[in-house]
Amino acid sequence: MIDLKKENLKKIWTILRIVVGVSLILFLLWRLDINKILSNIGSLDVRYLLYALIPYFFFIFVSAWRWQILLNFKKFNIPFGKTLMIYFIAIFFNNFLPTVVGGDVMRVLYSMKRERKADALATVLVDRMLGFVGLFIFALIAVLSLLIQERQSEFLPLMIIGLIVIVLITYMFFSERIYSLFSPTVARIKIFKLGERLNRLHETATDFGGAWGPITLCIFSSMIIQALLALAPFFVLRSMGNFELGILPFFIYLPIINVISMIPISFNAWGVRENAYVLLFSRVGLSGETSLTVSVVSAFLVLLFSIIGGIIFTFYKREQ
Repeated sequence: MIDLKKENLKKIWTILRIVVGVSLILFLLWRLDINKILSNIGSLDVRYLLYALIPYFFFIFVSAWRWQILLNFKKFNIPFGKTLMIYFIAIFFNNFLPTVVGGDVMRVLYSMKRERKADALATVLVDRMLGFVGLFIFALIAVLSLLIQERQSEFLPLMIIGLIVIVLITYMFFSERIYSLFSPTVARIKIFKLGERLNRLHETATDFGGAWGPITLCIFSSMIIQALLALAPFFVLRSMGNFELGILPFFIYLPIINVISMIPISFNAWGVRENAYVLLFSRVGLSGETSLTVSVVSAFLVLLFSIIGGIIFTFYKREQ
């Protein structure tokens, strides 16, 4: 009965997220000139779209390499080629499943060895945490640049609070001494043996607590990932014939957009991301139609790599 209610709630939440996303996009289309958007799409220069695919590929490549660092630390002995294929599969499930953790589940399933499920889950969880740390550091640098250049500070409190919170959560999870204060309470959670599983996960994750070399590399690679995610939409704008706007606004606004897109109110951030593009890039003179086109085309390019992940998933056999 409990499982049935849980499944129904998941379905309702998924439907609500789809409705919110569609509503946000319809709101933009109602405000903007659809003919201009279609004209922007029709004028795209394929050459610059190919340029945009390059940073998106390296985004996946560096993301897989970041996870590889953690897998190597845990001595999983997985070749990088296999890690990269698993990451492509994860990208596919992230973009085509109505959940924000579908790709992470696939990474755990495809990487875990016998009796090492907790270790596999720990590498994915730590990878996520350090990715958020790198994101918020890059975003903080971006909003500080915005403060210096344009005296705009409205995003600064959000980024400072976000960075502090994610660093504290990461530190608490890594620290055996601090987590011990909570572990007896966590152990009392009996539903689905959640308390026992969380404590076991923490035990395997504490190994990373003193691994400053891998942690530093992962955070640095996370910042490179944010730069790559900013570079690709810049080339999309170039493909529309806009050569006036430089790269700097993309380095400033894309990390902010990526943070806003983490708010799980729509399916795969559709609608949320597009409204953030229109709002932020209007500050540097881009029309809403242009900003929306950049957002949609950039998301479509990511979907192309997702399809590659789907093809790999079809033919790749997971070790039992």
